[in-house]
Amino acid sequence: MTNTWLIYALGGGWGHLNRALALGRIAAAQTNVKIITNSRYAQHVSNEGCRIHCIPDDNDFPVTCQEVREIVLNTECDRLIIDTFPRGLGGELADILPQMHSIARILIHRDINPDYVTAKNLRSFVAENYDQVIVPGEGEDLPLADLANVQHTAPWLIRNAWELADKMTVRSHILKVEPSIKTIVVCAAGNASELSLFAQLTQRLQQNFLDCAVRILAANCPAKNLEDLWISHHPGMECLAAADVVVGGAGYNTVYECAALGVPLVAFAFKRLYDRQAKRAKKVYRVTTIAEAVTTVRTLLEKVELANHLFVPSYVNGAVQAVNHIQVSSTYLDT
Repeated sequence: MTNTWLIYALGGGWGHLNRALALGRIAAAQTNVKIITNSRYAQHVSNEGCRIHCIPDDNDFPVTCQEVREIVLNTECDRLIIDTFPRGLGGELADILPQMHSIARILIHRDINPDYVTAKNLRSFVAENYDQVIVPGEGEDLPLADLANVQHTAPWLIRNAWELADKMTVRSHILKVEPSIKTIVVCAAGNASELSLFAQLTQRLQQNFLDCAVRILAANCPAKNLEDLWISHHPGMECLAAADVVVGGAGYNTVYECAALGVPLVAFAFKRLYDRQAKRAKKVYRVTTIAEAVTTVRTLLEKVELANHLFVPSYVNGAVQAVNHIQVSSTYLDT
């Protein structure tokens, strides 16, 4: 036994890597964890006790697929955990997973486009090639959620509730705002092409809410005139916890972090090839324009009371549940 987990977390944004870190950091207390990623944000994160193998995000896609194959085939591990894409993002795992029956193979089934599931015949592929399927808090109406080996957890979060600093401390030391002032955080965690929208939105919010603090959370400052408002901090969840209102996209992490923290989220549902943000946006305050976002933020801020500053979040972290599921079920498979 190698006591090593290998987590496949390919995808260019924050989502796959953040979810892998949420799981890996819990498991790393008892096992070795290696994460494969091609996220352009990998250089901005703490490894959280995991080893991160970062494939350059500007590699040609065939080169990336070949490197992934070599890593998977040459890494000694007893748990192979694949996030979202059963066959790999480019189908690079399709022919090697059937060769790996001696290793426990686990699929993390985040919501994906059902057309993709049908086109690639994923129901049969997953049933034949995965010992365990874990749904990380996305509900039961997912394309593969009715398979026999599915287990559900609460959403995966990169921080447990007791690990978060209090709201006033985060405002003072990270956001650099007066703790008693209402605070709006723009979470610019989407694709690079969406940063200009978030930059414009931040400017509009700053102009419309002169009595509030506005901050934009992003890996890199999206515009020179926003340098005084820009915060680069990982995990972003620690910043969201200090906000009265968050504005962002309807990606996995942003939606479930805000829900756990009890912070209202005003969200744009961006188009993605596989992810269905429009479906997830039903859980939040969905908007389609900057003007609509400003109006919705104003309505929400009117409901914010000083007592909210003392609110202490309490939630179940599905990443802890998932580690337990993987350890127990995979140990059974080993025997």
